[in-house]
Amino acid sequence: MEDKLRTIVYGDKNINWLLTRKKVKNINLRIKPDGLVYVSASKRVPIKYIEDFIRSKAEFILSSLDKLASHASHPDIPETDTEYKDGNTISCFDNKYTLSIFIAVRENVVTEENRLIVYARSSDRVGGLLKKFYLGEIGKLFEELNKRTCMMFTSKGYRVPEASLQIRKMRSRWGSCHIDKKKIVMNSRLALYPRGCSEYVFVHEYAHFVVPNHSADFYAVLADIMPDYKKYMKILKE
Repeated sequence: MEDKLRTIVYGDKNINWLLTRKKVKNINLRIKPDGLVYVSASKRVPIKYIEDFIRSKAEFILSSLDKLASHASHPDIPETDTEYKDGNTISCFDNKYTLSIFIAVRENVVTEENRLIVYARSSDRVGGLLKKFYLGEIGKLFEELNKRTCMMFTSKGYRVPEASLQIRKMRSRWGSCHIDKKKIVMNSRLALYPRGCSEYVFVHEYAHFVVPNHSADFYAVLADIMPDYKKYMKILKE
């Protein structure tokens, strides 16, 4: 029998899971593309024991969900043309644009005050051109924030590296820090939120170079660098 949907909080991430009671000897765990973790266990195994088991596998689960998401189509950054019509309003960080589409021989995307103008050879190319625009804007801002965040930490005496940067779409987290590789991975979906949210995620990930867990010391570092971080953390959680 399948149990109700449950959630485990790991750091500042949520892991959603469903339990099926079966005549099995071990706890079995499967991660599916729908973003849920499916667990099967005997009726004799307490819920608390299963939760502890899932927590012990949390890093593997979150990493696997991210890999699944990287192979799936992105629902928010333009992939198709049906969602992006002339006159629609679209967001990119703190900017809102009215979309204007023109059929033209030379393809280009330009901004003009509060307008985003797309010149495309045909209507079925609009989505791809918009996607390139988003990725270009994301790349420029994230490179700037990466250098700026590193300087914020070093100016306060923290010993952190200037991390190498990777940008990709992720299902289960806004960013991740690979301490051993001195690398930060950022979620491209942040382009759809205020710039302050991206600034918060950079500070959050750099703080892991100082404190590699989510203890009270970690949040003390976070607050030292970005006193209003909770404002942006709340936006992303909601």
